[in-house]
Amino acid sequence: MTPGYHEMKDMPFTYNADDGLLYSSPCRGVWNIVHYGLLVPEGHQIYVCPTSCLRGVVLTTAEMGAMDHLSTITVGEDNILNGDMEEELLHGTEKILNTLKKRPRMVMIFTSCIHHFLAVNYQRVYKLLRKEYPDIDFIDCYMDPIMRRKIPADPSLRRQILRVLKKAPKDPKRCSFVGNCFPMNEYCDIYQHLVSNGIAISDLTTMKNYDEFRLMETSSVNFTFHRKADWAGKDLEIRLQQRWVSLHNGYDYDRIDADMERASESMGIPAPREEEIRRQRELTDRALDHCREALAGTPVSLDYTAVENPLELALFLIERGFHVESVLIDSIVESKEVFEALQKRAPHLKVYSSLDPSMRQVLRSHEGKIVAIGQKSAYFNDTDYFVNLTENAGMYGYRGIRRLMALVEEAAAKKKPMRDLVQHKGWHAGPSFEDLCEMERRREAGNV
Repeated sequence: MTPGYHEMKDMPFTYNADDGLLYSSPCRGVWNIVHYGLLVPEGHQIYVCPTSCLRGVVLTTAEMGAMDHLSTITVGEDNILNGDMEEELLHGTEKILNTLKKRPRMVMIFTSCIHHFLAVNYQRVYKLLRKEYPDIDFIDCYMDPIMRRKIPADPSLRRQILRVLKKAPKDPKRCSFVGNCFPMNEYCDIYQHLVSNGIAISDLTTMKNYDEFRLMETSSVNFTFHRKADWAGKDLEIRLQQRWVSLHNGYDYDRIDADMERASESMGIPAPREEEIRRQRELTDRALDHCREALAGTPVSLDYTAVENPLELALFLIERGFHVESVLIDSIVESKEVFEALQKRAPHLKVYSSLDPSMRQVLRSHEGKIVAIGQKSAYFNDTDYFVNLTENAGMYGYRGIRRLMALVEEAAAKKKPMRDLVQHKGWHAGPSFEDLCEMERRREAGNV
């Protein structure tokens, strides 16, 4: 990429690019509230917004082939002038529910900025709906960009969905993984350890029906792996007195071991033995060495949409001999300890902001081959050698690191159609790229 970056040594710890005019790249792989809401089994989403706002959510849902799980209520100028916003919300929802082919168990109603501007009493509407439809859980959700700094819609939704859960007797052998987009199982150390010790795990990403969802009420402990899930974990701890354990989705071996010990203690099971920890470290070191040798000095660029802690990952890779050329972040949310260590170890590391308006004019090319971890780093480096990854994709701990190294090796060896892939909303939340290609071929042939 051409200049327009800061060097790590010049970065202030308070850096935040989310201020003023912003640039939005065509990278669409990150999840939004539509994708996350569709995880709820037997759930239905209703968006109550002006037409321009509805366009995005409808297109997202249509792209996923899930239009039977979404309805809309259009707010127009006449509603504002007539002052009937509450009636529109109430009667519109009634009409939707009375015409659905299958009765949902949960209805998520998303109000928008206009409802805040006009101080609409939507809680009154929900009270009436709960009385009229006692078999349905109604959840107040929000699609209001004007509140994105104070109450961001995504973390808010991860909390709101769980507001239906009530106090229940706790099962000491059950826990919940809260607020993740992808199943935390095959590449997650804590999952493997808990299951091997007889602990049942409730995870929204793997649930098949609503009764399974309500089983989360009986969990004795809730684990979160992402900052976006912290509101949900804290809320459940306060309301249901379920213990909340926030896990650090990073790359420091000692911290991984400490998290495993905390998780084990919270569930009353033995922590991993020293021999097992030593084995996991050796396997991970071997995977790192193999990946580094496979890259043979090829530079790496990574971004914050791929992993929870991009600066920590950059530091981790640099300390193990990888050539990390650049990092894309929009703010610094990691610890000062990691920040200062990276400044000291890699003072000339390039740091870009994908939101900076000047990025729309950046020459998206790179001299020689570069491997990207994440869609934004791939797009801004114009490379087809990239790991198509968002929000850690279910990876955690030693197994997660080894999986990431395997993906990096694969990305370095095999090109992907980057410009096509990054435009698909919600990575792995809809049809695969192969499916999209087949649909396009059929469309061109006149079969669709």
